[in-house]
Amino acid sequence: MRPQTARALRVAASLILTALAACDNVEWGGAAVSVVPPPPPGPGEAAAPEPGTVAGLGLPTGRVLFHVVRSDNGTAAQLIPIAEISGDSLRTLRRPAGVSPQAYEERFRAAVMEPGSQFVLFRRGAEVGSLTVGGNGTATSCGVPTATGQASTVAAAAAEREFLAFRRGLAPELRGEYSPPQVDGTIQRYASLVAERLVLQNGLQRPRSWPGAQRDLQALDAVRGGHAEMAATYLVGDNLSIGPAQPDGWSVFYIADYEQRQGYTPVYTEVRDYDRTGKGAPKVVDHLNWNGAGASEILVQVFGQRESWYEAISRDRGTWRKVWEAGRCREPAPPARSIGAAERTGQPPR
Repeated sequence: MRPQTARALRVAASLILTALAACDNVEWGGAAVSVVPPPPPGPGEAAAPEPGTVAGLGLPTGRVLFHVVRSDNGTAAQLIPIAEISGDSLRTLRRPAGVSPQAYEERFRAAVMEPGSQFVLFRRGAEVGSLTVGGNGTATSCGVPTATGQASTVAAAAAEREFLAFRRGLAPELRGEYSPPQVDGTIQRYASLVAERLVLQNGLQRPRSWPGAQRDLQALDAVRGGHAEMAATYLVGDNLSIGPAQPDGWSVFYIADYEQRQGYTPVYTEVRDYDRTGKGAPKVVDHLNWNGAGASEILVQVFGQRESWYEAISRDRGTWRKVWEAGRCREPAPPARSIGAAERTGQPPR
């Protein structure tokens, strides 16, 4: 190519770019080219989105397990998301760091429990009723929104206040009718005996009254056949609620199974000396085979000083163990130290 020809082409290209920037219609080589400028950005498109409002919301993609607590009047209830079921395990639900609470709440409600959505209620491993979401509840300590609604159950479960729940269409397929085991004389006779054995084994101070220390006693039918299992909670210096406890308090929680020769013996225990561990008061919520494999899982709610959290207990190859514990979203307060007699009287400790 000649130098003059190459130079002419460079000048022509420069003129084309100038013409494109300055006008709408350009003629080149006998062809008419129409230049259409891009449309102006719409509302909110020019600015970068707030972190977490579009991506990375951490919303559940699988089935969600719910805890339903019915009010004393028997109709109004609170729907609390517990965890996302992922295969044989559970995943803690929480608002990711950097995500605005409003954005997370709106997207979570729209995806999981919008107003008018229906949920199936379970108690003691059987389907017993339904709940329809009607309003918004307060968020959990992990920033997960809750909902309120109207609950209805079969007549046999009318006195029950706590349930496990799944959104309709995502609930496990279970057979059988609601028939709760009774807290019979055998369970009542062994409950405090088992608790006393655990208290002495762990060096805790015996309560003034075993009936007074008993906060919860349930008969479970997590493993079908034979005698029902027993779950019990004993507390000293504490209650089954969020809030402070006495520094010298303790909690004893256990699940016991029945053996013909020995009676009820503990198969799973949680013993806490608050002076060393801080507050933690567990109580069984309910049991349900929510993953469809093996025996039923047992959901436990633990009440701490600043929040409550959940645990799952399951029987694996004949051994009961904790298979999941929800992450805590508030830093637990440091355990209070018991004050000895010498410190109370102002004498220096020896």
